[in-house]
Amino acid sequence: MATANTLERIFSVDYKSKIQPIVSLCIGGWGLENLSEPNEVTIDNSTGNIYVADSGNNCVKVFDCDGKIMFKFGDKEGKGKMYRPIGLAICRDRILISQSRNCILNYQVNGEFVSSIGKLGKGELEFINPLGLTFDESNGEVYICDYNDNRIQILSQELTYKAQFGQDNLHSPLDVKLTKEYIYILDGSNPCFHLYDYNLILHKSVISREHKLQVFIPFFFFIDNSNNILIITDYYSIAFLNSQLELIHRIPITQPNGVTVDNRGRVIVVCDGGEHHLNIF
Repeated sequence: MATANTLERIFSVDYKSKIQPIVSLCIGGWGLENLSEPNEVTIDNSTGNIYVADSGNNCVKVFDCDGKIMFKFGDKEGKGKMYRPIGLAICRDRILISQSRNCILNYQVNGEFVSSIGKLGKGELEFINPLGLTFDESNGEVYICDYNDNRIQILSQELTYKAQFGQDNLHSPLDVKLTKEYIYILDGSNPCFHLYDYNLILHKSVISREHKLQVFIPFFFFIDNSNNILIITDYYSIAFLNSQLELIHRIPITQPNGVTVDNRGRVIVVCDGGEHHLNIF
């Protein structure tokens, strides 16, 4: 049974009260403390550290819970070399990173390179522009959005190929998250949400432009399992949805990309709106 992204220490978060960021760092540029074209953001729940895929700087930046830079990683040469990292997923002591060179990089959370998985193609362990990815924390399996192959690939805990699904229904999958009941996939072409069960059978699809959620240009999303809230980065806002996929709150913000929630109930967003912000609400 999947338990990924569960926030065990969150019991109730008043998301509607989140209007202005309590921390907003405008750190665009190319130095250690700067971000350039940031994509996904995720939290190491054991430490509270914030990991950002710094695409323009070809590395991952690690900040503490208050937004202070700690270190960066991404080998300059060899198999661990990063090129425009996009998606991030942390499980225990390792972090997986999707990147524009059509492979997945496997690192320790301390920045030590372990292995590279996959190559360009349409077969098993082959990718064309992999984007969002997530762990099933109950068994260590990995779900990867293979964007231009229009599918989800599942890897084992050992990062070997296990299965794939979605070719009949997906058209440019952007991000994937897990709950106890369903595999949620954000598809960029409509855009829409697809909900699959763990037998990899499509349960339902919700097209946003025909639905109350009204999300138009999404990228990443996060599921707070404790409250059944979906948080989606849209082109000019962050949209908060309830378990019925109904819009309950929206924060105007320019070009948000990655979004996550920490164990204190703070919503953390990185933006690529020309100023490359790290925002904490």
